[in-house]
Amino acid sequence: MSEATHPALKLRPFIGYKATNAFFQGLWGTAYVGLMSPLPPEVFSAGGIGFSLGTWLVALAYSRLFNLSAFFRISLAVEVIALISVIAILIYPPGFAIAAGIYLGFQFALIFGSYLGRLETLVVAKDSLKHLDMGKSIGALLGLGFAALFYQWARLWLNIDESTTLVQMIHYPLLLVQAVNVGLLLSSFDRSRFGDAL
Repeated sequence: MSEATHPALKLRPFIGYKATNAFFQGLWGTAYVGLMSPLPPEVFSAGGIGFSLGTWLVALAYSRLFNLSAFFRISLAVEVIALISVIAILIYPPGFAIAAGIYLGFQFALIFGSYLGRLETLVVAKDSLKHLDMGKSIGALLGLGFAALFYQWARLWLNIDESTTLVQMIHYPLLLVQAVNVGLLLSSFDRSRFGDAL
C-alpha cells in the first residue's frame, strides 16, 4: 500500500467520482434484473465463462497495465460503456438485442474490476483508503434509496406500474448521474504526472 497518494491523482475529485460511481451502481442495479429478463439462462453461463477468461487475460497483461495512463484509459472506457448503455436504453425499446448488448458491456466492464481495485490501492495513500471506501458505501446506499423513492414516486404520481416502463424511466436520472461521473473522473487526474513512478 502506498504511503502517499500518487501525484497524478487528485484525491477529492477521485473520492467524489467513486461515490458517484457507487450511486450509479446502486441505482442501476435495481434496473439490471428487469433489463436482463429477455435473456435465456445459458447466456449468463456463457457470460461467466467469458468473464473468467477475460480476467485471466487482464492478469496476464498486468506488467503492461500497472501504470497511471492505463488505469485512466481503462477507467474512462468503463464509464463510457456505462454512458452508452444508458443512452441505448433510452433510445431503443426493451428486448433481447438491447439486453444482450447491455450484458456484454457490463461483462466487459467487470473484467477490469480486479485490476482497477488493485491499482486504486497502489495510487491512493493507505490513510485515505477509508475515505474512499466510505464514499463508495454512502454512494451505493444513496443510489439504492433514490431508486426506491423514484419507483414509488412514478407509481403514485405518474400512475406507472409496468416494470419495463419504470426501468426505462429510471435511466433519465441515470443519464445525468453518469455524465457527472465521467466529468468527475476526467477531473481526478493530472495527466502530465502519469510518468511518475507508482
